[in-house]
Amino acid sequence: MKIHLFCLLITGFFFVSSNGVEVSTLLALKSSLVNPMDHLKDWSLAKNGSSLNSAHCKWTGVFCNSESYVERLDLSNMNLSSRVSDQIQGLQSLSSLNLCCNDFSTSLPKSLANLTSLKSIDVSQNNFV
Repeated sequence: MKIHLFCLLITGFFFVSSNGVEVSTLLALKSSLVNPMDHLKDWSLAKNGSSLNSAHCKWTGVFCNSESYVERLDLSNMNLSSRVSDQIQGLQSLSSLNLCCNDFSTSLPKSLANLTSLKSIDVSQNNFV
């Protein structure tokens, strides 16, 4: 019984920690962007500061799998600009990234190469260099 409880606690800790990394990654990404239309206003921690659940999966443009890992990020048509944070590499389950139709004019982060699950990326109608 003690072993099962220990395994459950360790598994739960890993799950919460991993989602905490994703929440931190999304918040870092938001802070690196200029968001004049405030489309990402719901990207914030709960009022009690807790990030231990899957609330980030309900944020605008964020789509998660059944385990609450971010699989798709759709930030298209939001009039976003500035730069995409290197910390995007923290979204290890990300398979689709859509940044289409914004006002980006910097280079894409090299850390995108670390996203081994990434299968689709749309950066059209921007001014990436």
